[in-house]
Amino acid sequence: MKNASLFYKFLFCTVIILNGYSTVAQEKNNLLSAYQNYTGNPREVAYLHLNKSTYIKGEAIGFTAYVFDKKDKKPSNLTTNLYVSIEDKNDKTIAKKLIRIMDGVGSNTFVVDSTFTSGYYKIKAYTNWMLNFNEQNHYVESIRIIDPDTEEFISTETASNELDAQFLPESGHLLHGVSNTVGVVVKDNLGYGVPYIEGTVFGKNDEVLTSFKTNKLGIGKFPLFAELNTGYRIKLKHGNKDFDFNLNQKIEEKGVVVSLNRTKSKVFISIKTNTESLDFIKNKNYNLLLHNGDKSTLMDVNFTDNTTVTIGIELASASSGVNILTLFNENNQPIAERLFFKYEGINLLKSNEISTSKTTDSIAVALNFKNIDADALSNISISVLPEATKSYNKDHNIVSYLYLQPYVNGPIEQAKYYFTDIDAKKQFELDNLLLTQGWSSYHWNTIFNAPERLNYTFEQGIRYKVNINSSSNELTSSYLMHAVGETDPQTFRVNRDQKNFMIDNVFPMENDRLYLSKVKSNGELGPAKLYIQSFPSAIPKLSAESDYLNPKFDYNISTSLNNAIQFEKLNDMQQLDEITVSTRVSKTKTRIQKLGEHKYGKIKIVEEIDRMTFNTLTDFLHFHGITSDESEGGFSLFVGSKPLRNNSTANYGAVTLKHRSSSPPPTDIMGTSEVRVKPMAVFLDDIQLVDHSILNQYPLNNVDYVEINKRGIGGGLRGASGVVKIYSYYGSDLQDNRKTGQGFELPLAFSPQKIFYVPKYQYYTDDFYKQYGTVDWKPKLVPDANGNIEFTIAKPKVPVTLFIEGSVSDGSIIYEEKSIALDLHY
Repeated sequence: MKNASLFYKFLFCTVIILNGYSTVAQEKNNLLSAYQNYTGNPREVAYLHLNKSTYIKGEAIGFTAYVFDKKDKKPSNLTTNLYVSIEDKNDKTIAKKLIRIMDGVGSNTFVVDSTFTSGYYKIKAYTNWMLNFNEQNHYVESIRIIDPDTEEFISTETASNELDAQFLPESGHLLHGVSNTVGVVVKDNLGYGVPYIEGTVFGKNDEVLTSFKTNKLGIGKFPLFAELNTGYRIKLKHGNKDFDFNLNQKIEEKGVVVSLNRTKSKVFISIKTNTESLDFIKNKNYNLLLHNGDKSTLMDVNFTDNTTVTIGIELASASSGVNILTLFNENNQPIAERLFFKYEGINLLKSNEISTSKTTDSIAVALNFKNIDADALSNISISVLPEATKSYNKDHNIVSYLYLQPYVNGPIEQAKYYFTDIDAKKQFELDNLLLTQGWSSYHWNTIFNAPERLNYTFEQGIRYKVNINSSSNELTSSYLMHAVGETDPQTFRVNRDQKNFMIDNVFPMENDRLYLSKVKSNGELGPAKLYIQSFPSAIPKLSAESDYLNPKFDYNISTSLNNAIQFEKLNDMQQLDEITVSTRVSKTKTRIQKLGEHKYGKIKIVEEIDRMTFNTLTDFLHFHGITSDESEGGFSLFVGSKPLRNNSTANYGAVTLKHRSSSPPPTDIMGTSEVRVKPMAVFLDDIQLVDHSILNQYPLNNVDYVEINKRGIGGGLRGASGVVKIYSYYGSDLQDNRKTGQGFELPLAFSPQKIFYVPKYQYYTDDFYKQYGTVDWKPKLVPDANGNIEFTIAKPKVPVTLFIEGSVSDGSIIYEEKSIALDLHY
């Protein structure tokens, strides 16, 4: 009996212990499960490379948009729709655009027009998918607009000799009886860090405990062995004046703090408590989670007889960028957090020395990125500004916005500083910054209570629901969506009982209309009785609150705005010229002006004299510099006015133009005897044609006017070789093409890429130009197979700086600033 009793006691204890282990394991699983469920969905990060941060009214805001996969830091291929908006200080939207992103990159401009007044504005960029999450994955930054009509001088607010000091304990707690580290942030009345402040810490009876000095951004730290019932005072020296501050942090009698030390290869995390707390937390199961929104590692923390538990982590096992250490108590409640940064593994590409050469009126600039992967997709954007510019005061660059900002709460002043000329000092200063940040942007209340279903989807183009208004006796009906924007024509077959069908991944451009036709049983097209719904139908509002800093200027700047700026905008210039000579213009010119509004090409109206002179559309277009190929019943158009002899068969991809006679080959439009060229895109009455043969030997009597857009501006990829739009003459005996389809106005469309117009200045050597002028903006440069990029700029009369940013599909990032001391005798 005695042995049986001992056996049952042993069995009972074993069950209790195993049950305890099972409970601990389950709690760990719950913690990891909640975290992985929240972070399992992909994330994107948006960034805009702006050509400047300060603009004069009338200038253009040039930007290149980069969208990244947050986890692997590579350009995102998930979303094609990026929303970019500009808001004033009252959060009123002043301008907005839908930008198409391809391979993670897009570009566009905003004109600083009459809707802007002097002041600060915030520019935002975000995808629909980003609206699901609390972290600041979207882009927001402040820009300044200056209106010369209301500001005679460019001036800045003067910072008063007052300080705002914050003292922030490491991991968010100041614990009695242990050595703590306290971060210091000193700002002026405008919210900017005050550099090189010297501070002294006083304890009981004004005993000097330690001293410290902030860095150039007003950040520092000091050690403090905190004791209860002790008032700590900090004295700061600034501008020949002393400032006294109380520590203003509660000293906790019991608790746990996390501190961090690192070597070249390891990170040591110390979880510290005091003797007052040890008996309370002894043998309780705490957990330390190392994570970054993607990878995670959970580690046991168990206090025994010592007040400190130290865990060493190989730096090689940590993720590149921000790493987050979160300490959980026995109830899985997060109680402390510390962030650290790993630079290793971030692939920053640098270019070789710049080479320049002069041409007649410009400078050719060449850069080489020798380490770039020639097989990877890449894009580089470059802002060219005078070397003495004061208009490029951005807090972020592409590296800081991708690797740092999405992981912290609140704005970071001059975040790009930590990723420029990186050395041991910068790494130390970044760690001090993260020490003062407290909790990361991953909110644990949200993680533990994350919704099962996300409300906002990835968007790839625009989706249309086409509702059928008419009934049909046919078993099936067919409908044709004509080509629109950069989307090819599509045919849809629907059953008799279907009331609607969906059209996915459409990329219309502003001013485009969507044309739908019903395909009749004999193959002819007719108007369709339909109505459509667009998804999305409007640019969504980004409701997430984001703190940001206005561009920082040197204090007491005062620059005269006496340098007249002349802005060249083609349509505005044409309109001004015609208004000026309105008493002499012909009706033709007036009509050209009206038809040319919001058009990218040149309008050519077919007059009676043209109808008498030219028999066919081909002859008329050739006269205006367009070459045609009508061989074998086809019809293709190419930029250039030289005729093609014995033309090749026309088709609608890239074609090879070959000379087929026995005589010596003539020089074709490209100056060679054989060259692959792509035909121009052709529209008839705003509907893009797939089969161009209808225009073979097309009578000019059927044409009212033509829009010729040789550069294909606004036409997207389909218009890369140019665009010709032909509009029917209503007096012709041919059927109007617009009557074969039903046209729909679109509530939302993509903004076509715009040419960036460089302002013309009256003076190119005065202080205004040096500080606020624009030399050029190159939004989309692609390296060749050897990593070379080349571009030209107008000959500057002052030294210039290139602000270079870019991305590569293998995850490499490009950021650098390079100055060119130009020969002023060019």
